[in-house]
Amino acid sequence: MNNKYKHYDIAIGICIVVWGAVFCGMRGSFQRYPLSVSFAYFCNNPFYNKLGVNPTFNIIKTAGLSSVPEAIATIDEQEALTFVQQTLDMAITDSLYPIHRVGAPAPRIEGHPNVVLVFMESMTSANLERQGNGQWLTPYLRALRDSSLYFSHCYSAGVHTNNGMAASFYGFVPNFAKTMMDVNAHHYTGLPHYLQQAGYRTMCFMTGNPQYDNMNSFLRENAIQDIYSLYDYPQDKVVNNFGVSDAYMFEYGLNKLDEFSSTGQPFFASFLTVSNHTPFVVPDEYRSRGAEDAERIIAFADDALRQFVTAAQQTEWGKNAIFVLVADHGAPAQPSYDMLLSFHTIPLYIFGAGLQPQRIEKTTSQIDIWPTVLSLMGIDYVNNCLGIDILNQARPYSFFVSNEHVGVADTTYFYCYSINSQQERLYRIGSSDDILSEMPDKAAEMRTYGMNMLRVNLLAIDKKWTELCE
Repeated sequence: MNNKYKHYDIAIGICIVVWGAVFCGMRGSFQRYPLSVSFAYFCNNPFYNKLGVNPTFNIIKTAGLSSVPEAIATIDEQEALTFVQQTLDMAITDSLYPIHRVGAPAPRIEGHPNVVLVFMESMTSANLERQGNGQWLTPYLRALRDSSLYFSHCYSAGVHTNNGMAASFYGFVPNFAKTMMDVNAHHYTGLPHYLQQAGYRTMCFMTGNPQYDNMNSFLRENAIQDIYSLYDYPQDKVVNNFGVSDAYMFEYGLNKLDEFSSTGQPFFASFLTVSNHTPFVVPDEYRSRGAEDAERIIAFADDALRQFVTAAQQTEWGKNAIFVLVADHGAPAQPSYDMLLSFHTIPLYIFGAGLQPQRIEKTTSQIDIWPTVLSLMGIDYVNNCLGIDILNQARPYSFFVSNEHVGVADTTYFYCYSINSQQERLYRIGSSDDILSEMPDKAAEMRTYGMNMLRVNLLAIDKKWTELCE
């Protein structure tokens, strides 16, 4: 090579190395997820956790938070609040916290049972009716409908995992595409909070990296004391970008709960599955369970869940436990609507600890889970969300959102509204025909319900009614 140009090659090489080092520094991590605020959280003391957080970064992030869409923001606050209070028959005693009301526990069990909640990745209700190679893909979940409190018309609050977790734990529907687990986490009460107040140890098991969606920081800020994740598993058990398989997470969690149960303290343990999410990693023994991996992985997820629950119920702590199984959200399925209803139609089961089986046909939402569980356990609580104790109350509709739609549904009808195009549709569930022109009054009733409920739901988060009044 001509020496005249040799120094250019050296300079280019140095530039590549320097820029690579700068990029790595900006990213802050060689892991799948770049460095985020969530990495700074290492304990359950908010003061210590925030010592490592950059305040300038926080200010910038706060300034960039997305606002409520205009179609919702233009609804009069007081009118929406009055509508919600009347619709949910709220007896309000504090004008500063206008949706807070004291819960009315109606216990169906005695003592202090352990509580195990499993989020089933993408388990739409339609999966319970699917077959692969002549076999049901979900034989365990199908059979469980007859031996549990089974909610046949349950809807997820959103279409993302963080939506489903926040809704089930704390009772709030998301602000469309905005994550519920933001950098500047709101503080919520809900299931983890009240169980911790009742003397329970609260923990969460997940297959992958806890930094995903800021889960680590959000959950630690909101009454989850212990998080078990990719950081705790052997490297040889990792199967894809989302960590270990459901089966290994359940095995690990079962051993941890066996160990913890020796302390005599009751616990609340949640599990976040992920095997039913691309990229699918199907064990060889499930190759005959479907024509494609998307079917086979559902069979694997169902069986991994069966093995875990069956093994847990044979332990001393499991014989005195409530199990709650719910999807984080659904998945695409027919029929097709402007807003994918199958992304919101999900199964919900509650069983164990002597509960009598019952099929609940009422319209139900993920946001109803925590008031319902606390009520049947007989634990006192203050309800500061729009969820209800669905076993002892009823809601006319469930309301939910996707990234750009508002959805309202009951057991028969489904209404959807696009916040971008401002178009609306009304369907009879099971049919893809728009019947808005045939039933304008029904559409108007459902629109009024959904828009007012969502307005107050987002208002509660913005004004921090999510927290306990002093």
